[in-house]
Amino acid sequence: VSLMLSYVFEDISELDRRRFPNLDTSGLNPESLDYLAGTSARSNVAMQWVQRLIVEKSRSSVIDIAAPILSRVFQDLSCGHVNFIEATKFTTVPFPFAFAQMVWIMLIFFTTIPVPFMCARGLDMYPATLYTFLVVFVFWSSWPCACPRPSRSRPGARLRRRRSRRRS
Repeated sequence: VSLMLSYVFEDISELDRRRFPNLDTSGLNPESLDYLAGTSARSNVAMQWVQRLIVEKSRSSVIDIAAPILSRVFQDLSCGHVNFIEATKFTTVPFPFAFAQMVWIMLIFFTTIPVPFMCARGLDMYPATLYTFLVVFVFWSSWPCACPRPSRSRPGARLRRRRSRRRS
């Protein structure tokens, strides 16, 4: 994985494994690698380095491309960064407790009530069972998202701690 992408994975991952493999860091000087090891915003630093490198090589005519194409490159980089920020929201914002409770109540309700109710209304037992199975399957598939994770007390706790250290 590229250097910037591996740091993005580290920021949004909730795995216990903190390091993701990089393609090659032999082109970076040791001072830069030491700086990256000491900062908490590694993905942002790597993105700034990529942008700065593109600008420097464009000015020195190593990359000789038209300005509209170059602006598209920067636009795609910024869209990727916005998507990274959106992905961090999934790891920092906990699943709403009220929604988890609603899903649990609907699971109990739709597991027990529909088949006898539809059979009492004159519907055959097989379509009632199929309908109930489909609805309950949808609710059960959303239940793992609502369950608290056993490995962490709250989702995104490591990222919040890292951000609070960065602010202080």
